[in-house]
Amino acid sequence: MKQIRIVIADDHALVREGLSRLLSSYPEIEVVGLAEDGFAAIEQTRATTPDVLLLDIAMPNLDGLAAIPRIIEASRTTRILVLSMYDEPEYAQAVVERGACGLVSKAASADSLYKAIQGAARGETLPVRRALSQREREVLALIGAGRTNAEIASTLSIQEKTIEHHRQRLMDKLEIHTQAGLVAHARRIGLA
Repeated sequence: MKQIRIVIADDHALVREGLSRLLSSYPEIEVVGLAEDGFAAIEQTRATTPDVLLLDIAMPNLDGLAAIPRIIEASRTTRILVLSMYDEPEYAQAVVERGACGLVSKAASADSLYKAIQGAARGETLPVRRALSQREREVLALIGAGRTNAEIASTLSIQEKTIEHHRQRLMDKLEIHTQAGLVAHARRIGLA
């Protein structure tokens, strides 16, 4: 069986070391590097060209979402699996759109993570449950950018009433009840 070379990027030392020990217990996995932020993940990727990079979203200096395109530039053969405590479908959709092969919740079992790593190493992309339509994502991005309903309607060439409908559907789907909450959510998942 072919060795799967892995870099683990997480800003918590206990998580990095724990994952390293856990994954090293699988005979076909070799942990070749550890990184504490997005910049270190890029450097480790350049230095070791791993098969799979496990990348946390919420890291200081350069977060996982912002690091994904730079990591892809550093190594076109490295597959990126994002680890996150946020496992909502829109996060998974956001990371796949940026070029990662999927998102694994930090609440997942070791077996689930292992299977995701195997799939990533084979070039597979994890399935993504679509939470938001493309139009809802566009509206959410514009809300995150601080645009008013009238500005969004003008930008998208649709009725302002339709924007109000999209805004309400976003609040219902995401279980967010304020404008500020929508703005914060759009920014957290990298839409704004």
